[in-house]
Amino acid sequence: MSHLKVAVDGPGGAGKSSVCKEVARRLNLLYIDTGALYRTVGLYVKRAGIDPADRDAVVASLPALSIGVRAEQGRQIILLDGAPVGDEIRTQEISMYASRVSAIPEVRAKLLDYQRGFAEEFDVILDGRDIGTVIFPDAQVKIFLTASPEARAHRRYLELTAKGVEVTEESVLAEMNERDRADSTRESAPLVAAADAVTLDTSDLDFEGSVDAVISLIKAQRYALTPEKKKKIKREKRSYRFFYYTLGWLVRFFHRIKVTGRENVPRSGGCILCSNHIAILDIFSIGASVPRPINFLAKRELFKVPILSFLIRSAGAIPLERKKTDLGAIRRSVELAANGNLVAIFPQGHRQPGKNPADTEFKSGAALVAYRAGVPILPVCIRLKRQKYRIFRRTEIFIGKPMSAEELGFVNGGSAEYREAAAKVFSEICRLGNFEKTLPAPTETDA
Repeated sequence: MSHLKVAVDGPGGAGKSSVCKEVARRLNLLYIDTGALYRTVGLYVKRAGIDPADRDAVVASLPALSIGVRAEQGRQIILLDGAPVGDEIRTQEISMYASRVSAIPEVRAKLLDYQRGFAEEFDVILDGRDIGTVIFPDAQVKIFLTASPEARAHRRYLELTAKGVEVTEESVLAEMNERDRADSTRESAPLVAAADAVTLDTSDLDFEGSVDAVISLIKAQRYALTPEKKKKIKREKRSYRFFYYTLGWLVRFFHRIKVTGRENVPRSGGCILCSNHIAILDIFSIGASVPRPINFLAKRELFKVPILSFLIRSAGAIPLERKKTDLGAIRRSVELAANGNLVAIFPQGHRQPGKNPADTEFKSGAALVAYRAGVPILPVCIRLKRQKYRIFRRTEIFIGKPMSAEELGFVNGGSAEYREAAAKVFSEICRLGNFEKTLPAPTETDA
């Protein structure tokens, strides 16, 4: 699965940097501060004792330049020769060095290579004036963040006066208009929205509103469905409803299904349904109990069983290769959930007939999908006598309330958060069915 590239362009004063940094923190993206990269080159040149005005000397030193990056909660930690540069690049002297070296085409080309290299290792977000047109013309998400000159000037005026700078709002507006004119008419990489960028006007939005709007656009563009995929999903939903009303009543009749908490199922919007897993009949029991189409994540082997394959394919099941991390299945699940569909994932990974679910292991893939799609998790518990299906024996389905990102503890994502969230979900699944972990019998030593 290729890494996400988010390109945010726009005029000065639109709040690009501050918004992008917060978006990076919330979505666990790497915010690439291009200005800091130029400052790092300036620091490198200074340490090498090179005059930044000596273009030939600077260019000759570039092959030995070694810049790296490390991501920490969405922040870019720049490394020069393997060591963090820290605040050493924030001095006035280094600012002068950076200004000089940034005018050298070879330096800009070198840093362009670095930026593209970082994007091959991390999900990234960058802001500037030519990110979507020059730096990352292949970015999956392109946003042109703007605001009226008056709104931008007012924000910059408040920012400057807060720092003790004596300035008038009129002078800031005049400077803003002149900068816009210069940026949009320059010969090299002029300020212009990419043809496939979405324009977001933040004139009437505060900081939080701007951040939320950008996050919504990222998810909408990243997981945008093609017309063909939309048609396919509609066909699958029609097939699912047909099976629900024709085969569903047979399942409910023969397995005496009793549902508790059906009102907790969201009527619309994306969601990840997580349930304990007893047998293949779980798909039919849950499907006959939940009044909206579900895309089940099912092991690939089931798609080779003739009749069953037809049923689950028609209903939009997602094939999963269990012997490895199936990135295609993860991407498809996130795509469906992000576009308002209900996706079912069994955290246990495989069937556990006859076992107390509280005594079984679980995986964290469902939490990863929920985090990336930005949707809640719906806990469901199946309870049977001796945890085995029998015809005309009561099947109990307990549906809990959707668990939000806040309840699941999502902040920046990552394996630790996914594992912790999965544990919360599976604990709720066991609580719904009144399952408790079976403790081993005490030994003589314990006594």
